[in-house]
Amino acid sequence: MSGRSLKILVANHRWWFPTSVSGADIANHEFAREMVQQGATVRVHGIVAPRTDERTRQRSYMAEGVRVGLVQSDYLKEFTRVIQSYKPDIVLTSSAEPQCGEGDIARMMDLLHHHGIPVAIYVHDPGKGMQLFRDVRHQLAAVITNSHFMAGRIRQEWEMRPHVVYPVPDRRSFRPPQYPGSFITFFNPLPHKGLHIAHELVKTHFPDRSFLFVEGFIDPESHGISLTRSGNLIHARRSPDVATIYLMTRTIIIPSQWEEPFGRVAVEAMYHRIPVVASHTGGLIESVGDGGLLLSRFSEVEAWVDAIEKLDERPYRDDVVAAGEQYVKKFSLPEQVGHFLDILRRIVR
Repeated sequence: MSGRSLKILVANHRWWFPTSVSGADIANHEFAREMVQQGATVRVHGIVAPRTDERTRQRSYMAEGVRVGLVQSDYLKEFTRVIQSYKPDIVLTSSAEPQCGEGDIARMMDLLHHHGIPVAIYVHDPGKGMQLFRDVRHQLAAVITNSHFMAGRIRQEWEMRPHVVYPVPDRRSFRPPQYPGSFITFFNPLPHKGLHIAHELVKTHFPDRSFLFVEGFIDPESHGISLTRSGNLIHARRSPDVATIYLMTRTIIIPSQWEEPFGRVAVEAMYHRIPVVASHTGGLIESVGDGGLLLSRFSEVEAWVDAIEKLDERPYRDDVVAAGEQYVKKFSLPEQVGHFLDILRRIVR
């Protein structure tokens, strides 16, 4: 490999550029773009949308230095052609979409084994992606994940030792606002994200405050949650223009009642000098750290009320903002991707 760039093929049964449907997809996109900027050659083989018929529909284009090829069906047939023409040094895969099955993963792994191409996986969450790859995990050349919390889960369930590469945003794309916004903002208003706590804050404890609930990659209406404006609450549809959301935000709350794998929104908020109040659970312990308020009694509404009220005290709020500015310096996308590439290069040497 000496004297030429590392050739990476990103192969996911997932939607790709320009559709950013989840935090995992956004992280995949940013990793690929930064890998190119650091001298690697990256090509993507993904899907256009869930399969609706047996015809092969394709798209091919360049996006930020990454060559993207998408198909709607015959994923593995087209994958074989890509391998033969591109001849990658390594294949990088990650969590699969729901329509992908264990048989699809097994056939993909067998195909790559036949061609002698090593495979690394980036595990974003403890969901179906881990289940699909469980039986073929020993064929993986490396397992990479997004937090030490997730690394612990993988060691426990897979009996493998993963690497940790944080899926942090590129701070160069964020600009702190000159003045704080007015909203208390809550991303992904869903039950497991702590929707009941957020509603209690809106309706019972802070009727004089303005709240902004921002739709995430899962449609809230699928949970019977209507996106409406009422009283002191505004719902906002998902948008790639998150910078505008942060310009309007005074405080971010992350009242998750499940173990978040990482918690990228906390890092984005601290880039914008916005104080973060979050549940002391899962990967949020790493993404928030000493830069925000982590609540151990995160299932109790009173704990959230106390934290929000404390942030009304100017000296205390300034201290929290300063702590966030300092803590977030540990997160650098170029550094994380440099570490990522070092892992991949060690595999193919």
